[in-house]
This record gives sequence, C-alpha cells and structure tokens, in this order.
Amino acid sequence: MIDITISFTIQGDSEGYVIFECPFCEMEFKLQAGEYQNDDIPVSDLYCPYCGLTSDKQEFFSKEVVEQVAVLAQNAMIEELNKSLGKMARGINRSGKGVIKMTFRPLAKQNTKELGTPDTSEEIFCCQQCDHNFKVLYCAGKSKVFCPYCGVDV
Repeated sequence: MIDITISFTIQGDSEGYVIFECPFCEMEFKLQAGEYQNDDIPVSDLYCPYCGLTSDKQEFFSKEVVEQVAVLAQNAMIEELNKSLGKMARGINRSGKGVIKMTFRPLAKQNTKELGTPDTSEEIFCCQQCDHNFKVLYCAGKSKVFCPYCGVDV
C-alpha cells in the first residue's frame, strides 16, 4: 500500500481571507488562512456564521476545493497506474522473447486549476470571545452572525 500526500495552495483575497462554505445552508464566508491553520490553537470544528450549525472543519471546504481535491487524487492514482503498467509492459516485452508483447499508452491526467479567493464586499468581524477574525455578507439589523470558531453570537 502506498501513502500519497496531496497538497495544494488556495490563494486568499487581498487581506488573506479564504472562502469556506456551510454544509447546511451553503452560504459562503471567509476565514483568515493564518488563524485557520494556526498549529498553536488547532481548529477541529467550525460554526456557520449564518445558521450557527456546527460540524467538522473539513465539512466547510467550498465545492471548488472539494472538486480540486478529487482531481488531484485522481491524478495521483493515474500516475501510480501509469508507473505500474509501464513497468509491467517493459518487463513483459523484455522477457517475452517475442511471443508476448504488451503495448501501453499512459492514461491522461486531468487539468487542475489555481484556486483563488476574490475580493468581495463582506464585512469583517472580530469575535470578542475568542479574538478570531472572519468575513461575512451582512445586512445591518437583518441577521445574526455567529463566530465560526466558538459559535458565539457576535
């Protein structure tokens, strides 16, 4: 069994915020990449700033990120298959003494795209409870906003 690590970068907006998406209400919000990836204060669960529901932090990745991970995983699998089948073809063709021949055409990988976060007109909030920052679309007086990290009504 082969362990494969897949890594990629998501470019944040001009202020370093990256898009996330609630798995329940599908609303988008942004978190500062440095706060989200802080190893000193690890994040395991997130709260939706709109509906307040909570889940594992990996459930909040945007559809675009999930699609990118699927393409990268498929490409890694294709690369391993190409290596194995290529090695098998070389071995058979070398030892087959002309009786058996194997032709192999490598499988094509899918194109990946660069993930980025556009600058949009969200409002920045700072939670007084846990001191984390986040951006949400906010219409004054019309909605509640919950902290994605601690769930407190900001």
